[in-house]
Amino acid sequence: MPYSSFVLERKKLFYNLDNIKKFCPNIIAMVKANAYGNGVKSVCKELKNKVKFFGVACIDEALEIRNFDKDTKILIVGVCKDYITAIKNDISITIENLDDFYELISFVEKNKNYLKNNQKTFYIHIKINSGMNRLGLSKISEFKKLLKIYFNCNVKKYINIEGVFTHFASKTMLNYQIKQFKKFLKEIPSLINPIIHIGGGIGKFAVKNFNNVFLRVGIDLYTLPRYIMHIESEIIKVFSIKVGSFVGYDNAYLASQNEKIAIIPLGYADGINRKVSGTYVVINNKNYQIVGNICMDMFFVRVDDNVKRGDVVKIYINSWDKLCNTINYEILTSFNHKRMKNIIV
Repeated sequence: MPYSSFVLERKKLFYNLDNIKKFCPNIIAMVKANAYGNGVKSVCKELKNKVKFFGVACIDEALEIRNFDKDTKILIVGVCKDYITAIKNDISITIENLDDFYELISFVEKNKNYLKNNQKTFYIHIKINSGMNRLGLSKISEFKKLLKIYFNCNVKKYINIEGVFTHFASKTMLNYQIKQFKKFLKEIPSLINPIIHIGGGIGKFAVKNFNNVFLRVGIDLYTLPRYIMHIESEIIKVFSIKVGSFVGYDNAYLASQNEKIAIIPLGYADGINRKVSGTYVVINNKNYQIVGNICMDMFFVRVDDNVKRGDVVKIYINSWDKLCNTINYEILTSFNHKRMKNIIV
């Protein structure tokens, strides 16, 4: 049977991680969206004990990790209302507005006997909107009110303010956002000592402005300076065509001479974007060009007599974002792991 595999290269992952740790040793690895399309189980198993937290978007992503990792701390950076599931699985949650904080306190008050009997504590991270204008407390008065509510509530022993964080939007806004975030940090009383963490693709450039900060890292972990993955498949057919023959849908490729064509069992249903036709794959350590329109689950490669059925095909995606006029995030998260094996080398 032909195979196709999503291949994670651990040496490249560790290289990228070491490169990031030059900026900050305390890393929160963002592994939402299936570790940015790189395979969450593979990535998390390799990063266990090498990072401080795994960051996810929702409770389902957190539970997926808990199924194979019972120990590493997990933070949901999005909104989570499933408090009971979070507390049962030792998952930290984000509080980004006052209403949600009131709701959490109400839940704790109703369930304090369960929390007491099971020695459970909610670990929360308060998100500050320093200029991204997405989630988070936008006013210092809101932050001060939240802290006042916390210290005055009768169930605060079941709630631990584990972290305070923000997300940076762009290089042009970075200095402004740093200043805004620091204004909030000044309001944190000495009675608590939360983790301070920052993120966004440019977060590493802000680390020097904070003491003992944690850095949330996403796309850099998977692409800079090296993409940590490639795709492998095998040729399912090789055949000859004559000059003037067309290949594929819409007669998109016309043979200018007698040629050989190989069929690869991957297509746009697997995340092989149609716009990458014309780029090259690697077969037997040699580059060969993709030709014609990429189909739903197959594509064509122009080959020579050195290529045969069953040969391994390696697909590297480093330049696809530019070819597809998009960003590397979108390319990585478009791969269909259910149609491929996930392996680590």
